[in-house]
Amino acid sequence: MSPNSQGIDTIQLIANYETFKKMAVKLGLTIEEMPKSNKLYEKIDDEVKADSKRRLEVDKFTPIIEVIRLPKVEPKDKSLYISIVRNSPTLFNIATHHKKAKDSFCMVTFAGLHQPTKNISSEAMKIISKFLKRKTFKLYRYDIAIDTKDNKPINSERREEFKGDLSPFSKHGVKLEKTSLYINKIDHETISRINYYDKFQKQQYNQGKEKIGKDLKDWKRFEVTLTFDVTKRENRGFFHYMESLNLINDLETIDDMAKRAGINSYRDDYLIYQLNSFKDNRFLNNHESQKQFNSLEALERFNRSDSKRFRLDLL
Repeated sequence: MSPNSQGIDTIQLIANYETFKKMAVKLGLTIEEMPKSNKLYEKIDDEVKADSKRRLEVDKFTPIIEVIRLPKVEPKDKSLYISIVRNSPTLFNIATHHKKAKDSFCMVTFAGLHQPTKNISSEAMKIISKFLKRKTFKLYRYDIAIDTKDNKPINSERREEFKGDLSPFSKHGVKLEKTSLYINKIDHETISRINYYDKFQKQQYNQGKEKIGKDLKDWKRFEVTLTFDVTKRENRGFFHYMESLNLINDLETIDDMAKRAGINSYRDDYLIYQLNSFKDNRFLNNHESQKQFNSLEALERFNRSDSKRFRLDLL
């Protein structure tokens, strides 16, 4: 993919666990326990410790994290996977709202969907699409990521510059952590976090010291998180949001934020390719594209195609 492109990197849904499990089994997928070394355990543990509510029989509902490994392009590739979290405070709150048992719901996460240096199989995308199309699986959160090249280091001086550039979105402060800048509180209906970080360093350190070319040493990522209220009736899943003007309004706000951060141009063809592929799997059935989703060749064929069923300018 282009080093100067926009795409969806992570999508989170809230689903009834039994419904999700039955659907996974029907698709021939295997649900396994997530390895204890996964950093998701730390995040859920932090959420549990930060929970201020007194909950009945909470000891009977310890967090459970499971994983579904999705098909790879090549055996040597790192596996794209679906994570499933159960028994977290967020899910308890949702169950209480709906007057359901504590363990009724799960959080389903599809991560790593916008990774230019990694292979994603078309089969994996087809599986993800089936879950996204389920209207009863509520859209909880997703990340839009814009990749760019920037040779300036991310440090305390950069934090002050970033805070000024992102005003008024940054009025509650900017946090610096290693080579990442975070705005964790924003006065906006859906946008809940802004993150600007050194993607080259993260790929090398956090992702198992992945070997990527030195030509990407200036690779930075501008990432915006959008969060939604899953208890509202109008939340009818990912596709309902995708086909609404709310998506366009949010993308326009993200574009404004990116320009304030100094990212003045980027391509959205990969984002449109993603959305079309989620909506209609026939884009993945081209003989040349059947094996690998995120290849330059597949994207170029898509850009030449006249059969796009989803266009942002038509919403």
